[in-house]
Amino acid sequence: MEAVTVCLPGGLRISGDWHREAVLRPLDGHDEAFLLQHGCALSAASRTTRLLARCLCRLGSLPAVTSETIRSLTIGDREALLLHLRRLTFGETVSCMLACPDCADRLDLDLRVTELLLPPYGDASDHHEASVTAGNVPYHIRFRLPNGADQEQAAISAAITPDAAAMLVLRRCVQDITDARTGEPVDDIPAELVDPVSDVMAKRDPQAEILLDLVCPACNAPFRTTFDIAEYFYRELLNREWDFYREVHLLAFHYHWSEAAILKLSRRTRSTYVELLSRALQEGRLQ
Repeated sequence: MEAVTVCLPGGLRISGDWHREAVLRPLDGHDEAFLLQHGCALSAASRTTRLLARCLCRLGSLPAVTSETIRSLTIGDREALLLHLRRLTFGETVSCMLACPDCADRLDLDLRVTELLLPPYGDASDHHEASVTAGNVPYHIRFRLPNGADQEQAAISAAITPDAAAMLVLRRCVQDITDARTGEPVDDIPAELVDPVSDVMAKRDPQAEILLDLVCPACNAPFRTTFDIAEYFYRELLNREWDFYREVHLLAFHYHWSEAAILKLSRRTRSTYVELLSRALQEGRLQ
């Protein structure tokens, strides 16, 4: 499958220009090999950065897409690109198995990528303002949305002090806080503001967290769960590791193609050749 053009929900503003149109190609064998060999040593945020930097061919009119470009994208834009990338690589349907939090019954769930993607935000901006209240004190805040660089730093912080990750993101993203009663600036973020400010940010970037509202068919209990596309996609590739190396081996052994040539193929193309090869072998047309 060739590269496709997609529209980001938020987009990236650089030098006054707003970049929302992205050209994305599916994973090839080199990308899969990289993830299988090095993915376990990276945080989910770092894996996302490295993968998108490999597969994002163009963003708006930018002359090049670098890792820093990917880190500058909001979390919602990165999630959207991962969803598109997963669809290009494995198809539209995403099959999950969940457990009901009430009765522990297992649910088989088939999701569609198009149902998980949100349309472009109507109020996309790189700076936001909001009024929040915490401890009966009203505050006015100015902030930007969390991006990939914030995610990567939060992952490092969470590995050392899990509770500090959320505060670290807020300190990176909140530009100023004012006590609305006095108009005086607040030097540091009060702890009681972490949750309300995080909620405000989540509402401005809804694609950043995919929430599923479900009902258990066994006990009829409603529940909400989060779908983590970064973790799901990575685990999906890990679970097919044996198939990956088997396909490369079969094509190299029977067609005498070099590993480099095979790894240039997308998963879908590689699998098609393996299917044709298997049929030929079964029918005795290839010795």
